[in-house]
Amino acid sequence: MVTMLDYIKETPQVVNNIIDNSYEYTKDLVNSYINNKYEGLYFIASGSSYNGSLCAKAFIQHVLGLEVKIVTPFTFTNHEFKYMKKEMPICVSQSGCSTNTLDVLKLLKDNNIKSACLVGRDDCDAKEYTDLLVNWHVGEEQIGFVTKGVTSLACFEMIFALELGKALGMINDFKYDKIKTNLKKSQLIQPEMVQNTIELFNKHTEDFTSKNKVIFISSGPGLAVATEAALKITETSCIDTAVCEAEEYLHGPLYSANPNNLFIAIDNNDDESSKRIIAIADALKDISEKVYVISNSQVFDDEHAFRTSDENCLHIAPLYKLSCIQTLAYLMSEATNKYKPHENIIKFKELNKVASKSRPDLYLDLQEQK
Repeated sequence: MVTMLDYIKETPQVVNNIIDNSYEYTKDLVNSYINNKYEGLYFIASGSSYNGSLCAKAFIQHVLGLEVKIVTPFTFTNHEFKYMKKEMPICVSQSGCSTNTLDVLKLLKDNNIKSACLVGRDDCDAKEYTDLLVNWHVGEEQIGFVTKGVTSLACFEMIFALELGKALGMINDFKYDKIKTNLKKSQLIQPEMVQNTIELFNKHTEDFTSKNKVIFISSGPGLAVATEAALKITETSCIDTAVCEAEEYLHGPLYSANPNNLFIAIDNNDDESSKRIIAIADALKDISEKVYVISNSQVFDDEHAFRTSDENCLHIAPLYKLSCIQTLAYLMSEATNKYKPHENIIKFKELNKVASKSRPDLYLDLQEQK
């Protein structure tokens, strides 16, 4: 039986393939951006696709020096569409069958606005409504709690920005090759991140499975990883999980904390934000003994830090730090609820009164495999 961990371990191969074929895989998107004289990027995505785009945002802005907007489909359709200007609208849906994404594509089509849609499969309903369907080459991922889909999407959007920057004359060959090398370096680090996560989880299983609230704090690219962490752990282990920008956590959310909470801070591998994030995490030890970091900072001992022997810059680090929280979600679920939510949630899904997918049975039901 295939598992989330299997897909996590497949991620480096998938990501490296995207990097190696970056020009071929992104050329249609690059040409569309240039030919239509767009002046920004507007990603419209939900769930893990939204979070994957968040993980790529800092890299894209750093490389291209332009504004990147990311919004959920429902909000775009009902609140933001009328304010769109000269940005390139790119919808994202791994299944290509998310009803909210299809609504956006229909809206754009009805208003004679060209759209692009990133998908994880060619056989999907999005192709009926978009002008440009682009498969980001994640390959097969049968489990709906997607893992390699998130990381590969973030990488795909990064290399799209890289290829666009080169085509626009903003990036020379030397910088282009250097960035590609650093992107591939992230996948040399990834297996160690996975293994270290497994080992630390096994040492402190009780801390991660106490069924109390999990709180992630970070900022910037690290906050993007934390946002996906909150989603992935909530939807798999069904443990209440929250995410907050590190500094903002001190301005109110702090007051609901208690000694049973599990805190996980994610630093950014930089000299500015990381120091403050780690300082806040260290101070949280006064509230709970269960405080961990995804960081190489020596402020935390090896028993409370998910470390790697090497690291990337803050813009690329999400490509391996995602594997830490994905592995945690898998291990926490296997050790607790086996992916089974409250019986009312199961009934809610069965009734399907507010369908979120245009096709049934897109992914394996993990509960049925038990």
